[in-house]
Amino acid sequence: MDLDDFLRREIDLGSFAGASYAVGTSGGLEREGALGRAVSVPLRIAATTDTIYDCASITKPLITGMLVLQAVAEGTIALDDEYRGFTYRELLTHTSGLRAWLPLYAYDDYLEAIETHGRAAPRGEQVIYSDLNFVLLYHALQEIFGNYVRVARERILDPLSLHDARFHPSALMRPRIAATEWGQRFERVLRSRVERDVEELHRQPACAHGELRQSLMWGETNDGNSFHAGGTCGNAGLFATARDVFRIAQAFARGELVLPALVEEATRPHAEDRGLGWQLAGPGLSLRSYGHMGFTGTSVWVDGDRIMVLLTNRIHPCAAPIAMHRIRSEFHRRCI
Repeated sequence: MDLDDFLRREIDLGSFAGASYAVGTSGGLEREGALGRAVSVPLRIAATTDTIYDCASITKPLITGMLVLQAVAEGTIALDDEYRGFTYRELLTHTSGLRAWLPLYAYDDYLEAIETHGRAAPRGEQVIYSDLNFVLLYHALQEIFGNYVRVARERILDPLSLHDARFHPSALMRPRIAATEWGQRFERVLRSRVERDVEELHRQPACAHGELRQSLMWGETNDGNSFHAGGTCGNAGLFATARDVFRIAQAFARGELVLPALVEEATRPHAEDRGLGWQLAGPGLSLRSYGHMGFTGTSVWVDGDRIMVLLTNRIHPCAAPIAMHRIRSEFHRRCI
């Protein structure tokens, strides 16, 4: 069974509506493809290699982490400098002790909410994968460079001639964009779990920045904290094709965006399976591999000289339990 047959089988099983992929090496793209549907309801739109996906958490290493590493390379900050009580290294490696998630949009001020309700464990003692770390890095980057979206465009997307990759896609681009969930149902479940630990949440509105979404999320950031912050707050928000994601990962691996020595530093173990913004030892890959995954069904991994990107809309039209670890592992096996 070849790569397309494998993905087609997963589509037929209902694992996701559609998928686009890009595979190659630091030398260049070798293969790309697309199967299934980018949108299943209320319209049916086929996925293509030009389909743009909500990249979700792979925004963390591809954009936010990259900008932090550039600031380090330029001497503007050091990894062990502190921002709001945490070092950049702690934030990048998820060792800050901050809880995994908070509905920050239930509060008027994201930073104040993190300061007051975000701590779950002592600093530096364990890895707790947390969106809050990258929300803090987003605010740090705003103070260092200015507007985050503008700087991401100027420092990463434009130098690589990525004209499709963007934040805040316009409504005119919607026919090219893969849809995600119908309403913020999954985050309502998350909130109910967090309320057990954060009693004050019971007294907060569902959203202090507008209304929770009830309709199809299509061409807007699925992540609630990023959406209600205007489209991104560093933990999510990038929209891109598989080809775009491949190019950013390739540029990073080749030392085009940060110096090779910093690439090495960012992709070595700093705490358990965490590098600087990157996760290590991917599904079905070697211990030296690095990459990241996103809630919407996205992933990018680098193993040796191989670069593998799989973008799916696995939460369209609803976020059901899917064995994405198994799927990614098998996808990688067929790409090596």
